[in-house]
Amino acid sequence: MPDINDPDNQKPKTEPAQPIVISLDAVRSRLAVVWLGGATVILIVLVLKSLLGHYCDKVQEVWGWLLPTLTPTLGLIVTVLGYTALDPKALEAVVRRSFFVISMWLSVLYLILVLVVILIQPFVGADCVKAVELMRMSNLWLGPVQGLVASALGVLFVSKKQPSEPEG
Repeated sequence: MPDINDPDNQKPKTEPAQPIVISLDAVRSRLAVVWLGGATVILIVLVLKSLLGHYCDKVQEVWGWLLPTLTPTLGLIVTVLGYTALDPKALEAVVRRSFFVISMWLSVLYLILVLVVILIQPFVGADCVKAVELMRMSNLWLGPVQGLVASALGVLFVSKKQPSEPEG
């Protein structure tokens, strides 16, 4: 039933809710902790397995698989953190919290998948060749996830969006 007191017969307009934002600097720092911490665990496990002879004469192939799996993203993170370390404007930029959460979960998922490939090897077979075959096969699922992670982190680590200025 129309409101007879409202000459335009309209309900009051409400403005859309503003998205929850978080400091881009804080987002970058948190993601850096996840990536540097996760990569450190992965590297320590692989160094130990390499030194203990788990990969026989396939050590170079194993590291050839791992390094491109982690270093491009780690390089991006460290470079951007270094570049923005002395930039006072970097502290003003914000990002939607929901996008940060998505990026964080994608990063954690990817790092866990990489670690699982390394840790599952003894259960697949003790053969050095089988370990390398498993790593090659893992690119079937790691590649797409890495693409999503790289896209999300690329936005967060190269974004220069400043908070909206209040109108007035």
